[in-house]
Amino acid sequence: MQMIEEKNNEMYERVKEKISKNLEEQSVLQEDTIIKEIKEWKSLIEVTPPIYLKTILGIEDPEAIRPLLEDEWKYLQNELEQIFIVRITTGILVTGEEQRTRDLSWWTSKKQLESDNYYLTNYMEYMKRDLPPAVLNTIDEDTNAIMNNLADPDLSPFSRYGMVVGHVQSGKTSNYAALICKAADAGYRFIVVIAGAQNNLRDQTQRRLDELFVGANYKGVGKLAGFKKEKMPDSLTNADNDFKIETAKARQTTNFENMQLPILVVIKKHTKTLSHLLEWLDKHYNNQVDKAMLVIDDESDYASINTKKEENPTVINEKIRLLLQKFKKSAYVAYTATPYANIFIDHEAGNDDAGRDLFPSDFIYALEAPSNYFGAEKIFNQDNEKYVIEIPEEEVIYEPDEESSYSPNQNPFLIKHKKEYENELNHLPESLHDAVRLFIINIAIRNLRNQKKHNSMLIHISRFTEVHIKVKKLVTQYFERIKKEIKAYGNLSNGGQYSKDIKSLEDTFNTRLKDIEFDFQTIKRQICMIIDSILIVDVHQKAKIPLVYREDIQTNAIVIGGLSLSRGFTLEGLSVSYFLRTTIYYDTLMQMCRWFGYRIGYEDICRVYLTEDMNNKFGFIIDATNDLISRLNEMREENLTPEDFGLAVRLHPDSLLQVTARNKSKNTEDVYLKMNLDGQIKETRWISNKQDDLDANEVLLEETIQELQLNGFNHDLVENSHVWKNVDRTIIQKFVNNFQLYKNDPLGLKSRMPIEFIKEYIKNGKSDWDVVLFNGRGNTELKVHSIKVIRQLRSVKQKQHYYEVKNRQLSRGTPEKIIMPDKFKKLSSRDMRKKMTKPLLMLHALELEDEDNQTYKFNAVGFSISFPISKDSYVESVKVRINNVYKKQLEEAYKDEEVGEDIVHNE
Repeated sequence: MQMIEEKNNEMYERVKEKISKNLEEQSVLQEDTIIKEIKEWKSLIEVTPPIYLKTILGIEDPEAIRPLLEDEWKYLQNELEQIFIVRITTGILVTGEEQRTRDLSWWTSKKQLESDNYYLTNYMEYMKRDLPPAVLNTIDEDTNAIMNNLADPDLSPFSRYGMVVGHVQSGKTSNYAALICKAADAGYRFIVVIAGAQNNLRDQTQRRLDELFVGANYKGVGKLAGFKKEKMPDSLTNADNDFKIETAKARQTTNFENMQLPILVVIKKHTKTLSHLLEWLDKHYNNQVDKAMLVIDDESDYASINTKKEENPTVINEKIRLLLQKFKKSAYVAYTATPYANIFIDHEAGNDDAGRDLFPSDFIYALEAPSNYFGAEKIFNQDNEKYVIEIPEEEVIYEPDEESSYSPNQNPFLIKHKKEYENELNHLPESLHDAVRLFIINIAIRNLRNQKKHNSMLIHISRFTEVHIKVKKLVTQYFERIKKEIKAYGNLSNGGQYSKDIKSLEDTFNTRLKDIEFDFQTIKRQICMIIDSILIVDVHQKAKIPLVYREDIQTNAIVIGGLSLSRGFTLEGLSVSYFLRTTIYYDTLMQMCRWFGYRIGYEDICRVYLTEDMNNKFGFIIDATNDLISRLNEMREENLTPEDFGLAVRLHPDSLLQVTARNKSKNTEDVYLKMNLDGQIKETRWISNKQDDLDANEVLLEETIQELQLNGFNHDLVENSHVWKNVDRTIIQKFVNNFQLYKNDPLGLKSRMPIEFIKEYIKNGKSDWDVVLFNGRGNTELKVHSIKVIRQLRSVKQKQHYYEVKNRQLSRGTPEKIIMPDKFKKLSSRDMRKKMTKPLLMLHALELEDEDNQTYKFNAVGFSISFPISKDSYVESVKVRINNVYKKQLEEAYKDEEVGEDIVHNE
């Protein structure tokens, strides 16, 4: 059966290859180009005898020649459109003051023209099979800009420090592989790539660079007709071995002055490996090496930063700096998707022994993601039920109450646990069983769509190896039960009547995958054929069986892991992710998201299972990250520097926790925090459910409206909403100071309503405010003398001590447009805030209802504040003091997230 399936698939793949090649050769694709190509090939196949098609398509087995079905032509068109109809723009560059005095066109206007561009030509030719022309062109332009900000290796001694910011799983490796090729063409002779802290990531990175740059074993670029063995880079590491002094000795590559070929070293980010590399260099060179070195620091926000909180990261930081000092000419480029840590480096730090720290003082370059990138904004949007499946609250618990006795047989899965939890773990949440069933269904769907490629499911619910092993055992038990039932009853049309597991598969299909083109019976028949191919693999340092995606057979794997899978590692064909970790740090959380990437042809069946808390956090991350990139773009326009970018992140309202953790000091009693609210919108998305608070806020709203009217401020009625202009800030101060918020949220860290900072902003401000009371579409009315509005209807979730507004959004659309002139009303909210001259208080008279079943309805009050972007946008605007008690609470939360010796040894 497998052989028949491969023959059937070969025709589809060969036709796709032919059409793809034709599309690659066209510099500009029109909207109907793909449709025309498909029509031409359909006609060609219809009228051409099989014996000629065999030659045209390069198919050896005549039995594989067949007409494609109409559904196959549809899948083919869809795949080609997702690959070739891609929008992507070049990135954003911010440079330092000293950098601007240097030659920033040495590569594009001189050196590139003089070079034969051998390594780059190989790279571009090989990557044509994976990337559309538009993406390749953008990679070329991006890396040209980065190269210009390095230095000509023929110059006198230099050092350059830069950072490239990409997106998680968006193709950073492809970008820095192109940069490496150009650096080799330019004359950089020693190229070091510092990959992740785990062997699997280092090995994966090495294989990728062997493929795109080295051509080792005549694979990858080594298969190209223009490949020259005599120009093959000398790699001191390989896919199976990190750097070793003995191996380097055997290669006889110590005389760099006489080396004409580039030397590549791909090392794990580990103290021991870096020490070996430095020892090898020191043994052969007492002084600095007089050749140009390029260091690529992948996942540079991890361990490279001198946090001074634990020994290893500090030592690694020092070793990297010593490595850069060993060469007279060096360029350090940090690659990361989460730049928070990098810009917290003290740009003035450094000492005589190790040299300057790694702050990207020369340049920061932010990459754009292609339009077909399956990332955070697409998955975790305001209305994200399409891709996100929330794990029911009753199935999991963060940590048990101190007074209660915890029993896994009776209580939910424990999210926050120690490694001994494996002794207590005897069950898995039903939602995880559902996710396993969905993955089985997804493999069948992709095969039916002629996407017979690798498939993966991610299970990330612990950071401990012992727990991974136990979870693997439990998942295996459940999967084997399903497999047994499939083999016994799967081929029966009414198999669900005889098997609860087959009935559960059908229920999962009907619940999770609506509008799929196949019925369950068709999918079930395919499941019967693929069920034996599914592997269950745990990935950690003690794993006996490695996760390998073979080139000669489809790999279908349920992958269980934690740290080893959380940074940089790519899971092929990932369509189902089950995530039960928790963290208060954006960078930690984002790097755990292996489900970001490219899902061409199967994006519609991808699902992420996680808790409501994690779902909400991702929503905030989107806003914070988008705002960060917006600020970077504004800095470019305003001719600001990387140091200004560092300041902007330090003062970002949603960076508060990172600021505290990364700057924590065990020797001080108090911690000072600073924040910049400029350009932000903050809302009361958490509303206290205490009746006294609800009543007090209702009274406060009425009193505020009366005061606005009595003081005679300029008042307008705009679409039945009330607007007051140039309001004295004392009225705003009184309202905000007296508003009753959910009490158990110090400084608004969880709800993202930083109330103490807002109070300071109002207190220190000098300008008047604008105020809006919005009219809504509820069923009840608010009337205060002559002022009347319909209440705004909002759905909420009932929490223990508060109500949470659905989709994390109290306002709708672009609320600032109500005070904007007509010419600005089509701008985005952020662009409107650039035009605003005064802060805007938005009052919300609310009618709340239960989002699940509308079992309760009642009135409440909320407010939003939109802060304008001022000319002094990056100047420190607010400072507060956190007492030692709350500081300890933050430190305890941070301790659980640190990647120290205990975690490394247990993952």
